Amino acid sequence: AHFTFVAECDFTALVGHRASVRERAEAAGVRLTYLAYVFRALPAVLKEFPLLNATLDDERHEIVLKGYWNLGIATNTDDGLTVPILHHADRLGLFALAREIERLSAAAREHKLKLEELQGGTFTVTSTGTKGGVLATPILHHPQVAILGLHAIVKRPAVVDDAIAIRDLGNLSLSMDHRVVDGAVGADFLYALVERLQSPSAWLDEGDLR
Repeated sequence: AHFTFVAECDFTALVGHRASVRERAEAAGVRLTYLAYVFRALPAVLKEFPLLNATLDDERHEIVLKGYWNLGIATNTDDGLTVPILHHADRLGLFALAREIERLSAAAREHKLKLEELQGGTFTVTSTGTKGGVLATPILHHPQVAILGLHAIVKRPAVVDDAIAIRDLGNLSLSMDHRVVDGAVGADFLYALVERLQSPSAWLDEGDLR
């Protein structure tokens, strides 16, 4: 019972934050992507909505809630889609997450992943990257019960304070297993994530830039 919910996100403040710390990131040898911000925002929201950080045991008909946050990175390789796992994402700062995302993605493309780097995922993120796209329907990475799709972030007109303004907008698509996650819960989760991504300075502090 696979269904998808889509929400628009205004990334303007996040784009500005990334620009403001770009020199620091480059000095630290970090390629800071929007995906790193998503990975930094996710653990707190998953803790608020634990049903999305779970697996479904079909044999026992049990929902297994996870007390750790291991995020999968859907990566396109010559042999098809591979999902390396970034373990304990909640323990890492923004720059450290960016480094791990780049390292794991490169290892996947070069067929250098260790077995443990493919195991233990609790939630997966997929990004259309340079191909952009308005939205897609991400496919669940069984036995996980949810997967998030990050799509193109582009400048578009939007209504802000009753005036037309140019904003950096993009869509997030969340696919879920309806046997575990109801639509209302999924929508609340996605809007909580959107709220976090739209206001990065409200929760990112100096300690996160490591």
